[in-house]
Amino acid sequence: MNIVGSYTFYQDGIEIHKQENIITKFGKRFLTNYLAGVTSFASKNIVIGIGNSTPSADNNRLDFEFYSSPVDISSPNIITNPITGLTTYSIIYKTSLPNDVVGTIKEVGLFPAQSSTKTDYSDKYISSFENAISWADSSGNNPDLVTTPVPRIGSYLFKITAPAVTSPNTYSTKEYSLECSLDMSGYSIYDSLTAAFTQADTNLDYLLLRFYTTSNDYFEARIPGDASITSPSSPDKIKSIYLSDLFTSSFKSGSPDQSSIIKISVGVKSKTISGTTLYMDGLKINDEDTFDPTYGLISRSVLTSPITKSSGSEMEIEYNLGLSF
Repeated sequence: MNIVGSYTFYQDGIEIHKQENIITKFGKRFLTNYLAGVTSFASKNIVIGIGNSTPSADNNRLDFEFYSSPVDISSPNIITNPITGLTTYSIIYKTSLPNDVVGTIKEVGLFPAQSSTKTDYSDKYISSFENAISWADSSGNNPDLVTTPVPRIGSYLFKITAPAVTSPNTYSTKEYSLECSLDMSGYSIYDSLTAAFTQADTNLDYLLLRFYTTSNDYFEARIPGDASITSPSSPDKIKSIYLSDLFTSSFKSGSPDQSSIIKISVGVKSKTISGTTLYMDGLKINDEDTFDPTYGLISRSVLTSPITKSSGSEMEIEYNLGLSF
């Protein structure tokens, strides 16, 4: 038996894009167990994201998922060609993206909704940076929300600008903080942080991430900018670091406690006196070390033409899982 699949997107009932997929090795394992009656496939999710790395059978998640939608219709699709007499067999899974989901869809995947590893320390969003009021600099000022360049998640980008300075000895930084309550004690050094951002120029030294226990005790990690000579080779970034780079970094201050994070800061550091600008799209924690291969990503596609999901409109996604006997 051969298994193939494809995703079809509909806007107002009209097909706007169709894309073939890769069935992952985890998907093949899951479907085999399902056909053998070992696992249930009663609930499933179609997920969308902003990444565009080449799909691979080894993929176990999207590059950067920003919305997961439960499949609400599952149905068999058996069609016999009246001329050739050939019969095709497939299963159709459908979902609808609500009006308030906004973003640029570059990748799509199918997951089993259930998993043996979902805990308080599973994948977690820290921020989509849509609410500027929640973030403030040391003077209490909120960041600007902008629509240029084009946001990938939501309707706005969170702009961070380190201003120009007069002396190389004072290369500038800019930082915004969010008061929060976050327990990271259940995450290990093998889990990861992923940031989605747009780099405006090559002056960016690094994106700064700080997780505070007190005003003086914090973990710190740094994600380097693109050092291309003329311009960032690809301004839209999705970069990950292991939590080992955060928890054991030499940049940490004092004695921070993973179980009692009270504030998170994001900032930029310029490597020139000209300053730099960065636009934040999203920040999330990925649970890497308790991944259950039985319930991994079943299929993944990267769209040849990204789709913009706008506010105020529904969009349907249909996944066709074809079976060849």
